[in-house]
Amino acid sequence: MSINDTLSGIDTSGVSVVIPTLGGESLFKTVDYLNEGSMIPDEILVCIPDDQFYRAESLSHENVRVIKTTFYGQVAQRATGFQQAKNPWVLQLDDDILLAKDCLENLLVYAKTHDNSSVGPKLFDKETSQYHSYMIPDKKQYLYKKMLFLVINGMQGYVPGKISKAGINMGIPLGTEDCHNIEWLPGGCILHRKDNLILYNYYPFKGKAFAEDLYYSALIRQRGVNLCRCGNASCYVDFSHDINTSMVNYVRSYLKNRVALLEFVRRTDKSVFRLNVFLVLNVLQLFMKYLFKSRYN
Repeated sequence: MSINDTLSGIDTSGVSVVIPTLGGESLFKTVDYLNEGSMIPDEILVCIPDDQFYRAESLSHENVRVIKTTFYGQVAQRATGFQQAKNPWVLQLDDDILLAKDCLENLLVYAKTHDNSSVGPKLFDKETSQYHSYMIPDKKQYLYKKMLFLVINGMQGYVPGKISKAGINMGIPLGTEDCHNIEWLPGGCILHRKDNLILYNYYPFKGKAFAEDLYYSALIRQRGVNLCRCGNASCYVDFSHDINTSMVNYVRSYLKNRVALLEFVRRTDKSVFRLNVFLVLNVLQLFMKYLFKSRYN
């Protein structure tokens, strides 16, 4: 059955979009893409700290409402938007993600035809259009990746869409289409039933919300919600900042990410030892790449 056949019997209205942001150019582009899609959301709630309001106040779309918050924090700002969303379906969306024209429509059709599910799309690099997923097998690094999967998940190794014994999330290969009952979804773009939303700030740290998608995925699964990936929904993300970051910035991010992951591992009874071994191996690999790049550039 084609997506058009499915759509013919399904009401594709009643969606709110919640975007936590600090404003800026990427936000405007994200909103423009939402309003150029095959399905336009009823409302777009842009949640921004009060002292950053000037960076979003020129948004002029009729379905956009800017919500001022008295605090910073992606998760806290998003929760404020969740609390004010008026529709039965709510899309959480980062301010640097561009939805393909039919992405929202396809996510909604999938969610409405799969009971009690939260659903996310495939992610692609918006500069290269290459598929992006964290921790998947790689033929170019076959032995290294096989070793990493052994470290983080024991003899089970790689299991698509699962969270490993080390608390590290394993991605889904491009060739895989719809995926049901997986253990995590990237937090940048997920469609939920409003009744399933987490309406409070569950993230235990200040600053950038490293690994918050793991925290959210664990909490929502505890409520009996099925996490799914829709194979015919796509969005585009700017990953260039991850590639081009300086070694100093990488180290800072690494330390904050490690703290967030350690707390997640403790809360979910995963292995701190496996996590630490994985992080050390990951740093060594990236450090060697950085030295090689610096030497020959």
